[in-house]
Amino acid sequence: MYLPKRKGLIIVCVLAVIQSIARFAIPLSLSTMDGPVLENPVSDELMMFINGMFYLLGLFGFVTAYGLWTQKRWGYFGTLALSAATIAFDVWAIVTVQWSAAMGIVLPALFIAYLLLIRKDFDGEGAN
Repeated sequence: MYLPKRKGLIIVCVLAVIQSIARFAIPLSLSTMDGPVLENPVSDELMMFINGMFYLLGLFGFVTAYGLWTQKRWGYFGTLALSAATIAFDVWAIVTVQWSAAMGIVLPALFIAYLLLIRKDFDGEGAN
C-alpha cells in the first residue's frame, strides 16, 4: 500500500474522504425525513440544486482525495480548485439558506492553507 510521505497530507486525504461521505449523507438523510429543516425555506427546485451540488462536491472530493493520496499533480490542483468551489458554494448557502453552512468552509480552508504550504512537493519535474 502506497502512503503519502507527509503525515499532514494523509490527514488531509482522510478528512477529504470524510467530508465527501458527509456530502452524500446530508442530502440522503434530509430526503428521508419530512423534508429539510432550514432557517429560510427554499423551493423544491432550489433544494434539488443544493442536493445536486452536495453530490457533485462529494463525488469530486473522492476523486481529488485519491489524486492527492497518490501524490498526483492533478490531485493537488483539483483539491485546491474543489476547496475553493466548496467555499464559494457554502458562502452562497450561508447567505441564501442558513448559517450552519459555515461549517462546510472550515475543512476546505484548512486544505487550501496546508496545500499551499507544501506546494513544493507538487512543483517541478518530479511532480506527477
